[in-house]
Amino acid sequence: MEMLSSQGQMTAGAAALIPTASTATATAVSPETDGQNTETQTTAYLPRYVVGGAPHPGVIVEPPGLANVEPPPITYRPRLPKELCESGKLSAMQIERIIYAGQAHRQRLADGSRAGISIGDGTGTGKTATLAGVILDNWFQGQRRAVWFSVKSDLIEAVSDEFARLGLTPPIKLINDFPTDGEIELGDGIVFCTYRSLIARSKSGNRRIDQLIRWLGSDGVVIFDEGHKAKYAFADDRGKSTQTGAAVLEIQNPVKFPDYRVVYSSATSAGEVRHLAYMSRLGLWGDGTNFPLGFEQFAEEIESGGVGALEMVCRDLKAMGRYLCGNLSMGVDPDSGQAVEFREVTHWLTPAQRRMYDNMAQGWQEVFRNIHRALDLTNSGKATRAQAVNQFWAEHQRCFRNLITAFKVPTLIREIEDALGRKQSIVVSITGTGESQTKKQIERAADQEEAIDSLDFSPRETLTRLVTNCFPTACFHERTNPYSGTIEYIPVLDANGNQVESRAALQLRSELLDKLSVLEVPEHPLDQLVNYFGVENVAEMTGRKKRLIRTTSGTLEYRPRQLAGVPSKLINLHEKNAFQNGDKRIAIMSEVASTGDSLHAGKQVGNKQRRLHIAAELKWSADKQIQDFGRTHRTGQVAPPVYLLVFTELGGEKRFSATIARRLGNMGALTKGDRRAEKAGNLDKYNLESKEGRSALNIVLTSIMRGTEVPHLDDPKLALKDMGLLRKTDNGEEVPESERTNIPRFLNRLLSLEVDRQNALFDHFYETFHETLEYLKQKGKLDDGMEDLKAASVKIAKEPQILHVDALTGAKTVYYKLELKVISKPARFSELAASAQHQFFQHRQDGTFVAVRRTLSHTDPESGERYQMFSLSKPAERNVSYVRENELNQKYRVCTKTRAETWWLNEEAKIPPFEQRTVHLLSGALLPIWKYLKTFSRDALNIVRTTTDEGTRLVGVSISAEWLNDIRRHFGLRSETPTTAAEILRVVDFENNTVNLAGDIKIRTTRFQGQLLTEVRPSTVEQTRELRRMGLINIVQYGKQRFFLPESSPQTYIEPILALYPPESTNISFLPERQHNLNGKVTEEKPAELPDWLVEPAKDAIRELCANSEICQPKGNLFA
Repeated sequence: MEMLSSQGQMTAGAAALIPTASTATATAVSPETDGQNTETQTTAYLPRYVVGGAPHPGVIVEPPGLANVEPPPITYRPRLPKELCESGKLSAMQIERIIYAGQAHRQRLADGSRAGISIGDGTGTGKTATLAGVILDNWFQGQRRAVWFSVKSDLIEAVSDEFARLGLTPPIKLINDFPTDGEIELGDGIVFCTYRSLIARSKSGNRRIDQLIRWLGSDGVVIFDEGHKAKYAFADDRGKSTQTGAAVLEIQNPVKFPDYRVVYSSATSAGEVRHLAYMSRLGLWGDGTNFPLGFEQFAEEIESGGVGALEMVCRDLKAMGRYLCGNLSMGVDPDSGQAVEFREVTHWLTPAQRRMYDNMAQGWQEVFRNIHRALDLTNSGKATRAQAVNQFWAEHQRCFRNLITAFKVPTLIREIEDALGRKQSIVVSITGTGESQTKKQIERAADQEEAIDSLDFSPRETLTRLVTNCFPTACFHERTNPYSGTIEYIPVLDANGNQVESRAALQLRSELLDKLSVLEVPEHPLDQLVNYFGVENVAEMTGRKKRLIRTTSGTLEYRPRQLAGVPSKLINLHEKNAFQNGDKRIAIMSEVASTGDSLHAGKQVGNKQRRLHIAAELKWSADKQIQDFGRTHRTGQVAPPVYLLVFTELGGEKRFSATIARRLGNMGALTKGDRRAEKAGNLDKYNLESKEGRSALNIVLTSIMRGTEVPHLDDPKLALKDMGLLRKTDNGEEVPESERTNIPRFLNRLLSLEVDRQNALFDHFYETFHETLEYLKQKGKLDDGMEDLKAASVKIAKEPQILHVDALTGAKTVYYKLELKVISKPARFSELAASAQHQFFQHRQDGTFVAVRRTLSHTDPESGERYQMFSLSKPAERNVSYVRENELNQKYRVCTKTRAETWWLNEEAKIPPFEQRTVHLLSGALLPIWKYLKTFSRDALNIVRTTTDEGTRLVGVSISAEWLNDIRRHFGLRSETPTTAAEILRVVDFENNTVNLAGDIKIRTTRFQGQLLTEVRPSTVEQTRELRRMGLINIVQYGKQRFFLPESSPQTYIEPILALYPPESTNISFLPERQHNLNGKVTEEKPAELPDWLVEPAKDAIRELCANSEICQPKGNLFA
């Protein structure tokens, strides 16, 4: 859902508030196309209920899962100058988002707070202008104070520039301009605050958040830009909540600050359900929802529903008007005629580099073994051991990351030089800069008056320094604490009070340092690139303040990055401008610059050369890679970029690169509300950090400990020991349970093995992973997410029936009965006979024939059992079932092709060209009926999408015919069953008419003390408490609790009851005629026409923000 990674993966993943891309697809196809090209059919995004206005400057596409969902009709009119629309400064798409933000803010959640909205548009789509528009709309309506949270303070420049482009410039100040102990000395305007500053405190203990709240007042606007920084707001058994997450929730407190107008904005809002905790104003959990116990209940329920449930959250939010998402198309740009390109380059390690890597790996292995020997020799306690080991692995990861990237430098230089020759400008993204290690070395050299040229700035220095400073040599002795009885480790002191060091441990350290001194490794990749191309040609956007520069004389100098007249905090901005202006054609950025900055070939910048964006260090996560790539692919560009993924053949790096490349190339980015199955377009969607990946790792590690051999790996247990995955126990060495499913740790620790051992172990794990997937596919347990209903014809068989209408947003849950005309796909004898993979078998009992194909081995993720499977094809269809070899031989005997031919061809001739199929679909908002969906399906939800012959796009849960009976019982799919509060009140307005709700609650009109009153009758104690909390009139009569609706505004009281207990049936003696046919087609709502839908603000209010902008010139529309 960008909200969830699948992550989609939203996993990613999935979830739906994750990165986006792909587009709407039409899946009703002709027999000629056979549904094969649905993946490539793209549709530009158009606002559903907005017409007119300016087109967006870039082609925007919407994930298919969302494209099939309609947002609610528009009712809100923003207060903005019409000139913004007429001039194209705000596109129709951006104004649509501003409208839905205002519409959400006018809605109240059950806890009394204003609803919020999440804008999940992808990187480079113009979210900043949209957020600026939301602030201006509120400004002109009197809400003139806003807090804009973001990840970096220098992004205030981009925000200020956007307001200036719009021609309306409210005051904007950095929070750091005001001391934490004082007040914010700003009248009306915008305070720009980083998430780090939000959690800051002064020395006297005063909190930034309290200062912000005091200034903001009771009715301010709160923008959470790049809101994914608060994704760890939920504390559970997987980890602690972060200070940032807790602070973001605090400022949204529904009791203290119910009137804040909240907007969430991020291209990667969440990778999994638990990352949604900070979005408390979307109304997904809490009172009045199907998850009244709060976020923890919501997270557990949705996670149990699989990928389908994750995607459903995203689509439901769009149906409620609380989530909108589009992505900049990666297809052909209509202006330049070019599309985003993806290239992959493998840097094959040279023999010298392989030797370097193996020597470095062996060096770390020896240090690791000797650290444990030294800890034993010095009798170190638990705390000392933990500190030594943790520091070892932290330095280990940093060292190998730099080493692998340094190996790639020759390839990077070649690619950069080729691009410069093609008149392209280059952006290189790396992860770290190595500044902290460099700085420490320079300081030591200064103390010892040592020349910088003699220092070692390579990854070897990391290991040498670790051994020198952190190798345990101090001796300890055990002592029993006389008060607590616990064992304590006390330093051993000599007669002078100095701590005694172990001679054996000192000797070990000395031997290690001797061995490490001869290791040959390259210098840091960032320094290599800067020194090769020269500081005058490279724009460096990193977090380091100084760097090593090789002068013309060949000596090294440690120079500040700072330039004359440029403040240190603006150095990255200065370098960015130098690149964008064309003064420099190479830009290198670390993760510090990978969020928010624009490095694209913009129409408004001096450097209009096409960008070559090189990923020198691949991210493990496709989400992070998309944030990184989003710097060069943005709205308003002259030409889209070329992306280059550079990887080595080491371990998992190439696998991850290939996966990311396919996902980006096929989908444009991760989907939102849409996790595509592998069969839907040759898309490798499977993320190793998934439950299937964790199962596979558990199988691999457990089987190795049982003695299972690994191909091309002499001693698998020794490999695990060298990776630090084994622990000593009373039963010998074991892999701790917590490590058996820890994918990130396994992948990082792989780096500590030599090249051949590393690749052998990873390949074995990866093969097991795919075998696990094959097993789950064969068992029908693989959660593939959304499925396309591909057919020659898709028709709605009967009028849709509305099951539920959300009282607050108007989002509907609708049942559709679909008739599909599906093209038959017989298994042709001619094709099977010509295939070397198939062999024919005859059934021993009935004489029928099957074609048999050996499949991949399967691995049971629970037992770890590995076995060979065989796929059976019959004339009507390929791969109808899978069997083991013993079952195959028990039921069938092998036969010749000629023996099967006559029977097979006769069966083929009986197969009609089309097959009729019925699909029952629940579409629209599904979270309101979650408790019923969960009851009906113990497995993952089966989410499907399709487009009917009439062009109606549908997405929802496919339900079986058996489910349909339950649905009828729960919702009463009959014309006489009312579904809304108004209809129920009209039905029970007649005496003796009863409406039966879920949970056996009854609503009917009864006489009480001579008056006709509408009574709600609970059936359980819990329902009695719920009705009392809802504020119904509660009367105790003869010891019986009775509840009546107040005569004034009864509809207000009945709606929250229906949200929890929908109508199921009626007992009706008289049925009034309905005012609306809810079981008919949804009435076509009238769209908002721009620019007339905008409410023009007062001229004085506009002048106040003009700042000499053309928007205020007398000749313009405003003052003509």
